[in-house]
Amino acid sequence: MLPTRIFMTDRHRLPNWQEVLTVLPEGTGVIFRDYDAPDRKKMAELIADICVARGLILSIAGDPELALGLNAGLHMPENLAPSLFRHLSRLPMNAFVTLSVHNMRGLISAEQLSVDAILISPVFATKSHPDAPTLGPVRFASLAKNSPCPVYALGGMSEAQLKRVNSIHTRNLLGYAAIDAFAI
Repeated sequence: MLPTRIFMTDRHRLPNWQEVLTVLPEGTGVIFRDYDAPDRKKMAELIADICVARGLILSIAGDPELALGLNAGLHMPENLAPSLFRHLSRLPMNAFVTLSVHNMRGLISAEQLSVDAILISPVFATKSHPDAPTLGPVRFASLAKNSPCPVYALGGMSEAQLKRVNSIHTRNLLGYAAIDAFAI
């Protein structure tokens, strides 16, 4: 069963990420980003331990070797997908594999990949990419209906924003992925 919410780590924006992990409901997805962490492997190992203990679904962003080492899933940012997709067959059968896309071109490339879900972004303005043009609910819904698999809304998402997106009757929408929505 796929999660309905995904917490994306960001140690700069949520320095209390460990505390956040301890209050997430069982079955919540966690995508470990923090590409620039000087102790990324050690941080990932700690997160993996917490995820196992709490029943959270872990994916590692952009690093198939780290994902394999932790028996975790893999998240592929759109710009890294061409170099990462060849590793998908090495992942465990139950690994949660996601891909982020930003437009129809990204969705078309997703049809060639075997992923569980697609994160479409940015739906709304986001602190991660403050200058990026946003899709808004209507363009997001248009992309989601053309997705070859279930989708998550990403970018400025929260429970309230999910209701806005859902008001368009978005086909394929599983839930959302976010950073700040999980702040405590």
